[in-house]
Amino acid sequence: MLQALKTSQTPMSAAEVAAAIGISRATAQRYLAAMASSGDVSVGLRYGATGRPEQEFAAIVSR
Repeated sequence: MLQALKTSQTPMSAAEVAAAIGISRATAQRYLAAMASSGDVSVGLRYGATGRPEQEFAAIVSR
């Protein structure tokens, strides 16, 4: 999951991560939330035309 985020040029939604690695969106969301809590990924919001904004995740590159 972290590798998929690191290789992506742009932040990814939980659904995009799930599709990239072949797991369910709910499972991806659960693991991404845990990784965000531990500081491995950052969380932002992606605003569409209407409705609730979608969370997007990006790997935090340690130096």
